[in-house]
Amino acid sequence: MSSSRVGLRLAACLLNVSEAGRKYIVENIAKAALLDKNGKKHPQVSVLNIFSDQDYKRSVITIATSVDKLVDKRNQA
Repeated sequence: MSSSRVGLRLAACLLNVSEAGRKYIVENIAKAALLDKNGKKHPQVSVLNIFSDQDYKRSVITIATSVDKLVDKRNQA
């Protein structure tokens, strides 16, 4: 069976943060990825995972969104 429907294309970002001991800092960084500058939630942005390694004092936050929602700001004044 074939389908003419194109699937959703996703972009993912693995954000490495030099913090693991203070959970609230890592959570605030993850929350910032979900919100715009006015504090409104981006509709198609998700934090998929937060992994913190206490031994190495590092955290990795996995963020994903639709490719169609990305904006190229290099050419904007």
